[in-house]
Amino acid sequence: MDPLKVYQYSNPGKLLFGPGALAELKKEINVNERPLIVTDEGVVRAGILKKVTDLLQEAGIRYELFDRVAADPSIGVFEKAAALYKEKGCTSLIGLGGGSSIDVAKGVAIIATHEGTLKEYASGKPVEGVLPWLCAIPTTAGTGSESTAITVVFDPESKVKMALKTPAIVPRLALLDPLLLASVPPKVAAETGADALTHAIESYLAPSGHAITEALALSAVRMIMCNLLKFVANPHDVKAAGQMHLASCMAGLSMTNTGLGLVHALAHPAGAYFHASHGLYCAVYLPVVMEFNAPACPEKFVSLADAAGKDVRGLSPEEVSAEAIGAVRDLFAKLGLPRKLSEIGIRFELQPKMVDDALESRSAKNSPRKVEPEQVAALFNSAK
Repeated sequence: MDPLKVYQYSNPGKLLFGPGALAELKKEINVNERPLIVTDEGVVRAGILKKVTDLLQEAGIRYELFDRVAADPSIGVFEKAAALYKEKGCTSLIGLGGGSSIDVAKGVAIIATHEGTLKEYASGKPVEGVLPWLCAIPTTAGTGSESTAITVVFDPESKVKMALKTPAIVPRLALLDPLLLASVPPKVAAETGADALTHAIESYLAPSGHAITEALALSAVRMIMCNLLKFVANPHDVKAAGQMHLASCMAGLSMTNTGLGLVHALAHPAGAYFHASHGLYCAVYLPVVMEFNAPACPEKFVSLADAAGKDVRGLSPEEVSAEAIGAVRDLFAKLGLPRKLSEIGIRFELQPKMVDDALESRSAKNSPRKVEPEQVAALFNSAK
């Protein structure tokens, strides 16, 4: 952190967290609102949607439902939800579920109330005026979307995952209730946990970081390293679930201010061409990108190793970096996450456009170590 540079930190949303926090929804939402609940079928089957609708009905609030969100939501999904929002005369949004549902709710807040397309806003078109009231209720602990100014939109035509970034889409309210994580399948808990850890580490290593973001990111790393295995083994463990919920949110608070790095520059194009969960791509690419970045910021790896529970006193910078990277690899191995894409049946073949897309992303430009095209290609192929 440069002591002569001016930094900023922004967090325009309100967070309520703790067991039973969901019940606060009745107090926080205006009785005159007509929200569109954006969610997915898994959340409906788990009975979580009913918990929300029961609260709205008790408060006398009419609502509409869009439950067709899937992983990596495409432009078409955003547009269908926005059309329903307008058709039903909705006035607000509730994103209920994982990062995809919350991301769709964010995008709908823009295109249902403003002229212009998602592509235009992702390309820099400014969002003017106030957006509808948006509440995020995450049911996984990983994306941190409830606290970020980013929504990710898949464009199937160009095979690009577009990152639309504007402070206007930070949810006005986020309800973090660990009781809602009890039905998370172990595989999803592990993969979303890898995503949260990646957010924390990449935001900590980002050149734009400062004292506030670094404190949030390192705390998130420490909480994830201490609690992810417990949470995956038993999502009913309220303490572990609560710590993962907070860690994911804190990583989001950090990275929405700093941006991300090469892991996401690789994961988004890879996921656009070879569909697998974003968390899996994070698990595959995080250790190799950490190895790539270590020479550029060895002092930061001391703090990462400490957050991972490693005693690195007396070790050389190279040994310290190896300890931090080894701790991440060990955690992922214990979670059963793959080291190679071939382990999950993906026959990875690098496409030239993937390298271009990675290099053109904000995340690649935010890397602590400058990266060349041949290095990006090597990083992509390292996970085959």
